[in-house]
Amino acid sequence: MKRKLLFQRKIWSVLPMLLFMGVIFSFSAKTAVESSQSSNAIVEVLMDEHLLGSVVKNPDRTRETLSFLVRKAAHMAEFGVLATLALYWLTSFSLPYKKRCLLAVLIAACYAASDEFHQRFVPGRSGELRDVMIDAAGAILGILSLSLIRYLILKRACAKKNARAEQIT
Repeated sequence: MKRKLLFQRKIWSVLPMLLFMGVIFSFSAKTAVESSQSSNAIVEVLMDEHLLGSVVKNPDRTRETLSFLVRKAAHMAEFGVLATLALYWLTSFSLPYKKRCLLAVLIAACYAASDEFHQRFVPGRSGELRDVMIDAAGAILGILSLSLIRYLILKRACAKKNARAEQIT
């Protein structure tokens, strides 16, 4: 019975990661024009007169730079989330935490490579090694962020436990 529950946990915990991979795949299936429209909507908000518009000397160059930064930041965020979902799935296996983190980043980086390969077949898109590296950096940042949060939570729990122990003695 216990084996069946562990197997079910592994199946249910992998679903969020697989669903998010589907989301990334659908984003990558958009043509270059469709993809640019999404990121340019954010750029236009940033270029608003009340945010950056009043201080920008060369609006066209700034728009171009912001568009690049928004697209790359979105990629990093996507793969940071993917790595954390991979780590969630890997918690259903009895592996040391560091190994789970490494595997989560590896899963995200491999998916980033397959995602860039997929984009080579989408009109106006290309597969770039640079983008795989950016995505992998996002995965690393996601795992590092999650690990920092985990560390702070464990440190706080340990401090509370020590404080209770001191009160008893």
